[in-house]
Amino acid sequence: MQLNDALFPIGAYTQSGGLETYIQKGLVCSFETASSFLRNRLRFAVLYGELLPARLAWDYTDSADFEKLSGLNALLDAAKLPSEGRTAGQKMGSRFIKTVSGFCDRADPALFGGYLEAVGTGKHHHCVAYGMLCRACGIDLREALSAFLYAQASLITTNCVKAVPLSQTDGQKLLNGCMPVYSRVLDAVFELDEEDVCLSTPGFDIRAMQHEGLYSRIYMS
Repeated sequence: MQLNDALFPIGAYTQSGGLETYIQKGLVCSFETASSFLRNRLRFAVLYGELLPARLAWDYTDSADFEKLSGLNALLDAAKLPSEGRTAGQKMGSRFIKTVSGFCDRADPALFGGYLEAVGTGKHHHCVAYGMLCRACGIDLREALSAFLYAQASLITTNCVKAVPLSQTDGQKLLNGCMPVYSRVLDAVFELDEEDVCLSTPGFDIRAMQHEGLYSRIYMS
């Protein structure tokens, strides 16, 4: 749970995943439209672009396949089309590795060290680094993915509350209301493979790209 805490110092709170564009264009402007945004982001962008790579990273670490782990980072470099989102994943991944290296003594040194040797000073995507570390620490896969997915849902909800804006109570209703989708997404990730990583989400990608040119921005992506 510590790795997914909102206070974990990797800068996740600075990212909106394109939400700011939706708000400025009037597409997310109420509880109902924020709910739709949250549900669809979990079902598509988060499932294929974050949760699936985290699951694959856990699997590849479990089999000590460091070549595939390194390749997964390279795949995300190529598959994440919006530059802000791609850079955000890399920055958070590098900060994640730096932070856990300073305090985490639970990780299997052969697995953690093997990953670091394979990737070197290259670009660590957060979801890959997270999945790898969870397996290196012996954390159950479904438990690791469940905590990761909840953290994503909570982050999106927090950003909606701040930026739409919504009341704190509406934020809790928003988060609670997405639980059925949350469960389906968590089940769905076990039916996918590497070919499904970053499966096309053109709407989210376009809004994320448009974020780069917004007149005013609070978030980095």
